[in-house]
Amino acid sequence: MAEIKSALEIALERAAALGRGDGHDARREGRARGGALARRFLEQDLEAGGLAAGLAEMEPAQQEAGREGALLALLAALEEGRTQALDGLRVLAQGQGAAAAWQELERAEQGRLAALARVEAELAVEMQAELAAAGIAGGAARANPMAHPQYHERRQAALAQAQAQVAQAAAGLRAALGVA
Repeated sequence: MAEIKSALEIALERAAALGRGDGHDARREGRARGGALARRFLEQDLEAGGLAAGLAEMEPAQQEAGREGALLALLAALEEGRTQALDGLRVLAQGQGAAAAWQELERAEQGRLAALARVEAELAVEMQAELAAAGIAGGAARANPMAHPQYHERRQAALAQAQAQVAQAAAGLRAALGVA
């Protein structure tokens, strides 16, 4: 017959299993701490040197996961258009010998920003021409590209290729840093 265990025996077995630890808890905690450091950096509560120091101060079992957590948080912020994430990514790349991958990501992000600026400039010129045709001119006539009826469509079309390049460069940085 099967052995019947008391609640105490089951609890003791679970506690022993947790005590053995297989690195998952340290990895999860390191990833969370790295992500938190990156968010503090993005909120300007922490400078680039503080980000590097915070990652270096982690226990050795947590450092790799901490860098991974910081990397993922910074890449997510970059996708949202928060360009200050590039500075944090540079810190991570320098410490791991991935400076070339970071430079490629920086070039791709600059291309994305340039594409956005081009679209907004084109739309502003179009709107200025429409205002002038309607007899509205001078210093009071300021075009707001975001008010253009086709702003979102044209912005998405212009950014599609640039965002693909940023995503590819981000994947290259992840690979250079050994993060899947």
